[in-house]
Amino acid sequence: MLVTNIDAPSGGVQKNSRLLIKKLNERGIKTFVCARNYNNLPRSEIKDGTLFRRSPVFGNSMAINSIIYLIDGFFWLIRNRKKYDVIHCQQMYGPTMVAAIVSFIIKKPILTRITGSGELGEVRMIRQMTFANLRLRLLRRVQKWVVLTGEMKREIGTLNISDDKIEVIYNSTEIPSESASDEETRKIYRKKINLEYEKIVVFTGRLSQEKGLDILMNAWKIVSVKYPQAHLLLLGEGGSFRNIEIEIRELVKKFNLMETVHFLGHVHNVKEYLLASDVFVLPSRSEGMSNALVEAMAAGMTIVATDIPANREICTNEVNSLLVKTNEPRLLANAIIKTFDSPEIAVRLANQAKLFAEENLSLESMAAQYINLYQKMLNDN
Repeated sequence: MLVTNIDAPSGGVQKNSRLLIKKLNERGIKTFVCARNYNNLPRSEIKDGTLFRRSPVFGNSMAINSIIYLIDGFFWLIRNRKKYDVIHCQQMYGPTMVAAIVSFIIKKPILTRITGSGELGEVRMIRQMTFANLRLRLLRRVQKWVVLTGEMKREIGTLNISDDKIEVIYNSTEIPSESASDEETRKIYRKKINLEYEKIVVFTGRLSQEKGLDILMNAWKIVSVKYPQAHLLLLGEGGSFRNIEIEIRELVKKFNLMETVHFLGHVHNVKEYLLASDVFVLPSRSEGMSNALVEAMAAGMTIVATDIPANREICTNEVNSLLVKTNEPRLLANAIIKTFDSPEIAVRLANQAKLFAEENLSLESMAAQYINLYQKMLNDN
């Protein structure tokens, strides 16, 4: 697996990569990872049966670090070509470029997984990058593409990639046996992690511009008027890209929400916070497919999210979630209030979310689909 960053504690690509590797190892498939060493970890180490190779990172220069990763990954793939059968790339940027270039020398099938769409998606971004025409030609070296949604499939089709090369495989997660729809479960987990609030809404993810947290703060002003005892937990950090944590903290002060909005940063026990909370909120303007949303569904949460293509892939309004227009604080607030006003609706939505996750979003299902795809590639190669 070639992935730019796998060691960061949060982030959808990182989480998905680690979960997939774990499941592949459990099924007896030997895995190797080539990544960048953003976290000052050993250059080479074996963790849980997987060999991690990390290329050096110098400062914040994307260009320099990209070149280092390209060279380091290129020579590792050539030296170790007898150890692996398939090259799995997470994103069409650096990882796919490394695999595509090395494919002129060694004949190994390449799979690339796309993680973003829309304004911040990979198709749009790669067309704007330096040497865009060369990059687009190199993409022809990829045998199979994995996308998270039908919208992504349509989007990469604009690169003249045929439908038979594209598979839709959802992000997945471990499915807890408990469910946040159960009041006793919420009480148990609130006690476990010392949360004594009467009503809890939780957001998990990067505090970045596309997540719509400014809209959420404007919505929370409205929610707090009717439910002053409700508390909003923000789990996650700003990260390196499009970080708006400072701006959101300023909004919280401006709206005088300091008593009910809590910045908890990165937490290792996200599942426990989900199982302790009443509502999961995702006000994103754009998504690939949110791992946080997948985890919330698996936890059997009542979900309020924006009505964007990525969310609609797994969320159905009034069936397993409430979907609202983006950039509409009043609509977002009304949806949250509706779940508080009507507990029976909240429980119904949460139970349907849990059912959908069990049927469609398990790690076992995701791993099986990837293994079938790897085998098909090897048979065709």
